[in-house]
Amino acid sequence: MKYIELILKAKDENRDNILNTLYDNEIYIFEEEGKEIIEELDKIEKDWDFVDERILNLEPGMRTFKVYFQESESEVVEKLKTDLGTFGELEINEIDDEDWANNWKKYYEPVEVGDSLVIIPSWLEYNGSHTNKIYIEPGMAFGTGTHETTYMCLEALEDYVIEDDVVFDIGCGSGILGVAATNLGAKKIVAVDIDSKCTQVSKENAILNNVEDKIEIHTANLLDVVSGKADIIVSNIIAEIIAEMVPDLKAHLEDDGLFISSGIIVEKIYMVENALIENGFEIIEKREKNGWALLVGRICTDSSEN
Repeated sequence: MKYIELILKAKDENRDNILNTLYDNEIYIFEEEGKEIIEELDKIEKDWDFVDERILNLEPGMRTFKVYFQESESEVVEKLKTDLGTFGELEINEIDDEDWANNWKKYYEPVEVGDSLVIIPSWLEYNGSHTNKIYIEPGMAFGTGTHETTYMCLEALEDYVIEDDVVFDIGCGSGILGVAATNLGAKKIVAVDIDSKCTQVSKENAILNNVEDKIEIHTANLLDVVSGKADIIVSNIIAEIIAEMVPDLKAHLEDDGLFISSGIIVEKIYMVENALIENGFEIIEKREKNGWALLVGRICTDSSEN
């Protein structure tokens, strides 16, 4: 079986248009690499060996986007050639399944997050000081701990999850957030993603971490199949979808429940913030990292009076 790799090299100024084009084509799983990666590498020289050389050779003001498709999705690739071609330089490659299954692994290393969490690729060993180990087989699903949005969500979960919490992960990707929440003490996770590839990888990662009995996984749209209430809802998607989902949150959150949201580019943080405030939430924390934002909202106890 072959996969198709689409690589777009474009100017930073075209980033919003590129993201909107990907989202319009229902593509939410992709790799984005820019100058912020190089800035991080300047601080952590030991990581240089694990980064695609093309990133190091990026000119100032440029970034790359990578999207992977199955061979059967060639029509989508042809459409994207037209839709994305005006924004930069496109490269299309065919990759044998064996190459995909093995060659990308050399770019992954354990990622330490916060005080205790460490994300460990399943084929590696970890001998560091972080004790809360999460093993992951990324596959083609979004969420490995290296992207800013996933990293910030993991930090927030470490700060806010307490023993016996119920956590809903909406847009679960690889399932990494649900696994982390169980390791942090949550007693039940409900994980949902619209992409069946993601839910399959989530199931595999739950089994890999021996927490499959605590994680309920659904292929569905947002909160459509979710019943009951959670102490925490976490969603790492995009600003537009998060804002649309906010009016439905209260029906699925306990009193004083928390909503952790990321996948938000800094320029669109106002969309989520406004939606939360308009629907009776208070913003208790904002975080930013390399152009991405995270918001933590809490149901106002006096929201009925607002």
